[in-house]
Amino acid sequence: MIDLGPVSGPEAGSLVELSPEDPAWISFAAETPGASAFHHPAWLRAVTGAYGYPALVLAHLDEGGRIVAGAPMARVRRPSGQVMVSLPFSDHCPPLGRDELALRRFALEAAAWASRAGAAMELRGGLPEVEGWTSYAAGVLHLLRLEPGVDALWKGLREAFRRQIRQARRAGLRVRFSREARDLDAFYRLQVATRRRQGVPVQPRRFLASVWRECVLGGPGWAAMVETPEGLPIAASLLLAWNGLVIEKFQASDAAYWSLKPNQLLIWATIEWSCEQGYRLFDFGRTDSDHLSLQRFKAAWGAEPVPLRYAATGRAGSRAEADGRLGGLLRAVIRRSPAVVCRALGELLYRYAA
Repeated sequence: MIDLGPVSGPEAGSLVELSPEDPAWISFAAETPGASAFHHPAWLRAVTGAYGYPALVLAHLDEGGRIVAGAPMARVRRPSGQVMVSLPFSDHCPPLGRDELALRRFALEAAAWASRAGAAMELRGGLPEVEGWTSYAAGVLHLLRLEPGVDALWKGLREAFRRQIRQARRAGLRVRFSREARDLDAFYRLQVATRRRQGVPVQPRRFLASVWRECVLGGPGWAAMVETPEGLPIAASLLLAWNGLVIEKFQASDAAYWSLKPNQLLIWATIEWSCEQGYRLFDFGRTDSDHLSLQRFKAAWGAEPVPLRYAATGRAGSRAEADGRLGGLLRAVIRRSPAVVCRALGELLYRYAA
């Protein structure tokens, strides 16, 4: 863990390092609007368990020693140097604050802390305008409000979606919500097939195994599995559900069964499940700003687009253009190569691309 050292400035001594398992931090996160499963210690355990990133929580305390702002952090080594990220492989993990003043003080102290530690810092969420930070567009989130309930959301769907969902059900497809270890193999198989088809590296199996261990087997996670009448999994996604918000990640499917519309059934079933479980919001995840067709698809389910901004110090925000160039080259290679290439590139690259 990086040594904090003395904190200078008007709120000297109010920035502290905490364990991500600290009960005070967990309680603060659970009570703070905007917190999600990405702030839950199980998600950080999953990420650090797979990649060995050193992790901590940076927290700003008030005069009474109570947490009023903070963020979980993991130290990632990139080619450009060390970066404290909140958090790797998390679409939206903004710093949490009781109010804007607490967030401003946290931002000032965190920037000074990162500078002394010789590391840049990247926060996967916006900040008030504060010296030392650069804000930049990171894509779009699509959020669906669940308060209207299942019946109203069904009536609000496009007729094409309703028809496709009915088609999937007539074909005998069913969706099973699982917290079972046995479903990891099928989930990973679908991930490899989907990522190869998209031309992007797949996360190593050990990462998904870590997510399964920490989040699915008793944490804030569930696997949603679409199965044929014979019990063959043909589509799946991971749901991270906590603090009123359900986040959908890692949706994957077998293209050989697309004619049965498993993806449309999967999305509707997870929305329906989220309503029945009493959650308030459904998060379709981050979409790149230039991926307009995917944005339109998510919006067609009734989700509202929300501009997503990140904040960074130092060199942390400078890699987006290089990543874009590299991604274009990788897509062509992966799509034309056996699945082993997709897996090998994931093993090689994801540790440094968090």
